[in-house]
Amino acid sequence: MLTLAFRDDHAVVHLMSDSEQISLLVGDDTVLSGAEVEVPIMDDLGMFTGDFVLDVDRAWGLVHDFTQT
Repeated sequence: MLTLAFRDDHAVVHLMSDSEQISLLVGDDTVLSGAEVEVPIMDDLGMFTGDFVLDVDRAWGLVHDFTQT
């Protein structure tokens, strides 16, 4: 399962290959490495460092490209 969580201009992309393993796409330097961003995950807010935050337009483009291949 591939998920895209976003809030304002920030997004986080998760890849869940099974119930035990979740991978995060590396950020694109939209947010500094040490900074934190909150995005909605299910019914809560998840906190992510800039290491895993992307610009929302870039994230949408990557998800679109992934689904087309």
